[in-house]
Amino acid sequence: MDPEVTPTEPPQLVEHFFRHESAKLISVLTRAFGVRYLDLVEDKVQEAMMAAVQAWRQPGIPANPSGWIYRVARNRVLDALRREKIHQRALALSHQTEEAIESLVEEWLSEDQLPDSLLRMIFVCCHPGLDRQSQIAMTLKILCGFSISEIARGLLISAEAAKKRVQRAKKTLAQQQIKIDLPPAAELQNRLSVVHDVLYLMFNEGYSTSQGHEPLRDDICEEAARLCHLLCQHKAFSTPETRALMALMLSHAARLGARVDSKGAVVLLAEQDRTQWDRKLINIAEVWLERSKTGTPSRFHLEAAISLVHCHASGVAATNWRLIVQFYDHLLTINESPLYVLNRAIARGESGDVDIALAELESIRGHREMRSYFLLDCALGRLHELGSNRTAAIEAYSAARSAAAAPHEQALLDKKLTQLRGP
Repeated sequence: MDPEVTPTEPPQLVEHFFRHESAKLISVLTRAFGVRYLDLVEDKVQEAMMAAVQAWRQPGIPANPSGWIYRVARNRVLDALRREKIHQRALALSHQTEEAIESLVEEWLSEDQLPDSLLRMIFVCCHPGLDRQSQIAMTLKILCGFSISEIARGLLISAEAAKKRVQRAKKTLAQQQIKIDLPPAAELQNRLSVVHDVLYLMFNEGYSTSQGHEPLRDDICEEAARLCHLLCQHKAFSTPETRALMALMLSHAARLGARVDSKGAVVLLAEQDRTQWDRKLINIAEVWLERSKTGTPSRFHLEAAISLVHCHASGVAATNWRLIVQFYDHLLTINESPLYVLNRAIARGESGDVDIALAELESIRGHREMRSYFLLDCALGRLHELGSNRTAAIEAYSAARSAAAAPHEQALLDKKLTQLRGP
């Protein structure tokens, strides 16, 4: 075997690259050839990933897999441009020669230049020419490697709607010939707010996946936190909201190790072994929240504060649920999201106000975002449990089981129903 080749399994490495390497390849190649060729670049990067699976089966993974995939992706983009007889036009539009573009790409792929290319691409995807949800969907798809179904769940829309949003966004960016630059100061706050939403949704998808048999994907959580940290390192983007989002992610990441058991099944908060929680990460999260303090707290400040209340409680019974209700009260003055109403109702129920909590959940049942949201029935089931109404709890959990999409969600609800029905 070649001494520069390692025998690591290619499929796992390619999956890793889709989350951790494809973003930089797409960012740099699109920066080189222009946003009008984004679809082409994305396709060729994906082809390069698939080519790696075949090429590395026998000899193993090369010593520099990123460089290998970059060369394949770059060459495939150039070949495609030549085949379609648009190569010279592409070079003319970029005002560069082929040699100059290759030199720039090599420079932009260097360790010190990559953050700039990634940040530029993030803000292109969050361009004001796109509507809010399309900005989020676009960034999740291009820079985070999300599937259409993952985007759909994160945005609480259908898969078909998510697909159309991405397609329309790409078309709009191409038509407007958006330059891959960082936003001017006048647009910074609005554009940064969208980036925050994207990273928030991305982390949530990793924390509770919507696809496959894995209940969580710590690699997705890690990538969201990495991109957030990238923002924190840039003077213009390290705002109080950015730092609070960093605190929120780390406080949840600290509990990842206890969220699944040895068989890979989900472990609910009440049953988690809290000695497995990463106290170092919790402490770092507190530091980031302290650094983020501002006169007017954002939703990220309040959500991070809620998460840290859980982190410091010795168990569910010892949790300060009244304080959590107060935080949700404040959150609802910022954003009247039915998700906040749902979570506040659960906190109310845990603090003893079951009847009020049930009424709150019923008040949002007709909300558009809640019509196919199985966690509403899960919340109803939990509240009926707290109210000692086993029949109603079984009915609610059964409804949730029918609507749950992911296998790990179905398995968790099956377990809950078995416990309630008894021998």
